[in-house]
Amino acid sequence: MLPTISRPASPRSPRPETSEQATVSFGDEPKTPTEGKDTVSELPVTPRRRRVRRGTVAEEDAVSLHPPSFAQSEFETIIRRQRHNRPHNIKAPPNLRTRYPNLDHDWEFAGWGKTSYLELLEPDISHATERLDELKRTPRMGQFLASAIAGNDIIGSVFYAFPAVAAACGIYSPIALLFSSVILILFRPIMLELVAAVRLNGGTYAYLLQFSGKSLAAVGAAATLLDAVSTSTISAATAGSYLVGELNVGNARLVEILLAVGFLVLIAAIALAGLRESGGVALTMLCIHILVMLALMIASTVSWARHGSSLLIYNFSLRPSSASQTARAMFNGICIGFLGVTGFECTPTYIESVQPGAFPSVLRNLIVAVTALNAPLMLLVLANISMDQITDGANVLSVLAETVAGKWLRIIVVVDAIAVLLGGVLAGVVMLCGLVDRLAHDHTLPHVFLKRLPFTQSEFVSIGFSLALSLVMYASCGFSLDLLSSMFAIAFLFLMALYPLSHIMLRFNRDRLPRKYHSALGWSVLAMASMIVLWVGNIVQDPKTIGLFAAYFGVVWLSLWILKSQVLLARLALWVYDQVALYRIRWFKGMDASVGRMMVKLRRRAVCVWVKTDDMFSLIHAILYVQQNEATTRIVFIHAYQNADSIPTEMEANCKLVDEGFPAITIDLVFVQGTFSPVLVEAVSSRLDVPRSCMFISCLSPYHGYELSDYGGVRTI
Repeated sequence: MLPTISRPASPRSPRPETSEQATVSFGDEPKTPTEGKDTVSELPVTPRRRRVRRGTVAEEDAVSLHPPSFAQSEFETIIRRQRHNRPHNIKAPPNLRTRYPNLDHDWEFAGWGKTSYLELLEPDISHATERLDELKRTPRMGQFLASAIAGNDIIGSVFYAFPAVAAACGIYSPIALLFSSVILILFRPIMLELVAAVRLNGGTYAYLLQFSGKSLAAVGAAATLLDAVSTSTISAATAGSYLVGELNVGNARLVEILLAVGFLVLIAAIALAGLRESGGVALTMLCIHILVMLALMIASTVSWARHGSSLLIYNFSLRPSSASQTARAMFNGICIGFLGVTGFECTPTYIESVQPGAFPSVLRNLIVAVTALNAPLMLLVLANISMDQITDGANVLSVLAETVAGKWLRIIVVVDAIAVLLGGVLAGVVMLCGLVDRLAHDHTLPHVFLKRLPFTQSEFVSIGFSLALSLVMYASCGFSLDLLSSMFAIAFLFLMALYPLSHIMLRFNRDRLPRKYHSALGWSVLAMASMIVLWVGNIVQDPKTIGLFAAYFGVVWLSLWILKSQVLLARLALWVYDQVALYRIRWFKGMDASVGRMMVKLRRRAVCVWVKTDDMFSLIHAILYVQQNEATTRIVFIHAYQNADSIPTEMEANCKLVDEGFPAITIDLVFVQGTFSPVLVEAVSSRLDVPRSCMFISCLSPYHGYELSDYGGVRTI
């Protein structure tokens, strides 16, 4: 009910002598025929849309004979003034409660928003179209170049996975490797739907950001970054170890470390030549590796046919004696063998550099290659080498090459091993560069990471960052290949589990997103369950790995969280400054003003939200989502319209209401004429100087006509 409005009774309408006050109501409520009305009841509908009930002629005559009371006139005056009242200088009242009662907190409040019209001229539209066409004309990798980036990593795993798998399950190693390869089939439909919905670099970070928010996306970013760095580091360390194992050199430990560091620097230099050129180098490495492996398999088959199966029978005699031991050995072998398919997880992180339509072929090529190579080659190893030689830590494939063909093939295999392992280093660098590019566009990392070389257009800051992180990780592990392998195993499985999680979030939160490929939710359930089982299996075999992974993951995630939460940390510091009364100390005076200026600087970037309707719930939901995920004090609602009659009637009024309801945010409303499309978004982005990664839209309809990737990083609410 509205508050009572009191005033001495006028001579025309004397106040009744009774203590009970009479009321007047509007609408269809019953009226009390009492003079001297002092209270006006709350209207059943909003004053703007109140419909006056027309009465009979007698009633209308009675109204004309009896003018409204003072209370009724005062109420109508209040409503009229509320409708036409202009904004004040500040939205927040002076007595608004604050966490900093002893400090100046003017920086907390924003001014009133404004409504404006943005006129797009013909040059604006043509320039936007040219920019989008130029992006489409950017050279991209076909299925073979794209397959080579991850293929060297996934196929090169034979050089370090075979001894570990053989030690775990012995003669059953080929079966374990076959099962490990088959598990990848579960991920193909998942990745295809994710890429069809969001064709952006960054892998699970980009997916979780679009389907949930920055908090969960930070988990995906930390896992992807950790996997990328560990992929490069372990590939370089394995290459150094493999080469030292073939050479009789003094101080082998130091030589191995120097070789690993040298390989990391070499691949960073190759990556500076540009991603497409790096893909050509990777494809050359992959083709040579496939030819060498074919030659090795043919020579091993001929040797097996000549010498018979005596070694295979001997190795079979070392199998576990009981069924339970056999099952346990098989399980351990599959858990370790799945690490032999590392590299598969990095393919979505550079999807923007892959030609549209080529990604399904890339995944198919990788699955076929690893299935056709790992299990058959392991069988040939067991048929030509004793189990003792396999598990003694020697370079298994080089030993096999010398056994079946001689020294010449061993030298070729060693050279091939070094080349393909360096390809694994390149895969990690490309994976990290794709992630860093997306983080920089989303303002999680500074824009300096987007700087490119003028000729090759390679992201030299990101490449240098990858090299530095790899060196830090290698040194922090004490230059130990075993520690690196243990941590990498858990990081890889954790990242793979985020793909089915992203798919589930897509189906639950953004199922309306247009995409050309759909997969059953059962694929995600099976993939998630398999990753959990394999993750637990690896931890049980080596419990210290979970602690090592938690330490690295915690450092990476905390670093990303600090970058994302600078405003929150500044608020916390200011609160401590106020509560501890540091402002009374001479050395700390004025610090609150410095922190306030820093927060204003951090939050001055505008965020645009494209709105279609004047629905109050949608407007408030968009504001709350932006508040949770972005540090900003200005939100610009943009409405695209065809003609003035199509604009929702309450758009401006509702924007003013939500502007008043959020004192810490300035909410502007911009009208732009045109059809909502990628060209219009690009033109508005250029005119307002707001990057598309700072623009938000509601979930697109399946019948929209464009995919989310066509909007170049625009995020969904």
